[in-house]
Amino acid sequence: MKEAVSLKDIAKMCNVSVSTVSKALNDRSDVGREKKEEIQRIAKEMNYVPNFMASTLRSKRTRNIGVLLSESTRTNLMHEHFARILNSFKDAVEERGYFISFLNANLSPNRMSYMEQCKYMKFDGIFILCADYHSSEVKQLVTSNMPIVAIDHTLSKHINVASNQYGDMRRLMQLIYYRGHRKIAYIHGESNEVTGGRVNAYKTFMQEHGLPVPSEYLYTCPYRDYERGSALTKAVLALPNRPSCIVYPDDLTAVGGLNMMQESGMVIPRDISIAGYDGLNLVNIVRPRIATIRQDTVSMGIQAGNKLINRIEFPDATPVAETVIVDGMVEPGESLAVINVSKHHN
Repeated sequence: MKEAVSLKDIAKMCNVSVSTVSKALNDRSDVGREKKEEIQRIAKEMNYVPNFMASTLRSKRTRNIGVLLSESTRTNLMHEHFARILNSFKDAVEERGYFISFLNANLSPNRMSYMEQCKYMKFDGIFILCADYHSSEVKQLVTSNMPIVAIDHTLSKHINVASNQYGDMRRLMQLIYYRGHRKIAYIHGESNEVTGGRVNAYKTFMQEHGLPVPSEYLYTCPYRDYERGSALTKAVLALPNRPSCIVYPDDLTAVGGLNMMQESGMVIPRDISIAGYDGLNLVNIVRPRIATIRQDTVSMGIQAGNKLINRIEFPDATPVAETVIVDGMVEPGESLAVINVSKHHN
């Protein structure tokens, strides 16, 4: 078997240093264009295989990472939040010589299970962007020895990269409180780990500040359900003891509430204040701009990619389970009125 071509071989052929060859092959700007093209041409002619590919052949890794985005969660890549995380994850793993493939998540009776797909594709690891963790297929996957990183879900022996649901929600509540609001309703998402952290933060904050939480101030709405959010907004507005602010589970649902209010003749935030969650570009398009939490999706994707590859390449050097918390940022927008507290209580 012919010995693999090295950087040193290319350097000798081009009469340059090994470092210059490395820079040229990595398209660095500190190598002249003509010399860079010459080095790249000669490397191709010599059938040079990059180190990461050579190490792949030696280690029998495929450098292929499977991405699970379950259709059963009613979420897809059209949603900006998940698309941002995935794009950042993709950039991070590609920079380290890996590439991604999607697991087939449709409900066709002929498709292989997630675990069967992993074996067939010989994935080095799995990135779970969003999934139904009650599914038997997902349970089989997460109980395997496959290196896995999940977004916003704690797994007993894998990596969880999560937004700071509790801390971010408290910061949003603090802003609402500072603006003078004391009667705050919360239309929250369906029960899961993300919702649990946010609801806990809301209730704890209200309790710590001596604020009542009437049962009619809490409603459950599926995430990103525009129509359901609008219907629940009508229910809140019909309350005899109407709140001065409504917090929504996400920005899209908040826009649904905003549109319903505006269509009924209400002016936001003069008549009532609202806040969303996620930090989608949508909140900067509608008027007034909606107060929200902008989750740091770029950091989440980078952390997920690097943590997963470290687990793949150094399986004995990382803890069995690990959770990485990523803080978001409050964007005050224009949808929260500053109100007179004493007048509000009268």
